[in-house]
Amino acid sequence: MERDLMISKWLQRLTKPRADAGALLSRPGRGQAAVEFALVLTVAMIVLFVAVQLAIIGEAALSLGQMNYQGARWAAVNVCATDSEVATYMTVVGSPTITTPSSCGNALAISITETNSNNATSTNSASSTSCTATPTPASSCTPTLRNFGTSVTVNITYTIPSSQLVLGSSFLGINFPTKLTSSETAMAE
Repeated sequence: MERDLMISKWLQRLTKPRADAGALLSRPGRGQAAVEFALVLTVAMIVLFVAVQLAIIGEAALSLGQMNYQGARWAAVNVCATDSEVATYMTVVGSPTITTPSSCGNALAISITETNSNNATSTNSASSTSCTATPTPASSCTPTLRNFGTSVTVNITYTIPSSQLVLGSSFLGINFPTKLTSSETAMAE
């Protein structure tokens, strides 16, 4: 009996209209915080996605520069290395962002320019022959491909695949780069 009375009073309290209910609904600014939050959240999410996209592109640019440096240095130290061996070395040591095993550096365009002490220049396009094995250049070659003082310039162009462009190449008027280039020069030793 006492329990039924408690339940009855509780139900009456729930269903009884409150005297201040109208005052709560007619107060100005009700729901303003929710609207402001929705507006700010939209802008914050756009900024977040653009920042993530720029971070991905920046990481690829840094990886490209490091890969280019290592390729130029390797070509300068290994004077008997062919352009194909230099390109293979660069693909092997490159960041997985750029040289994923499935693409094996297919998005890379590598060219190697050599300038000797007489200012004679030769430029060759090179491509990787392997993605897993580091090439071993011949210990001696006649004639040597690069003599002491020959400058070796390695140029790389990387076409960013659409799978890395989370927002596409253009988003809300922001155009993201789709090609990155890097150049590095080293002197043969």
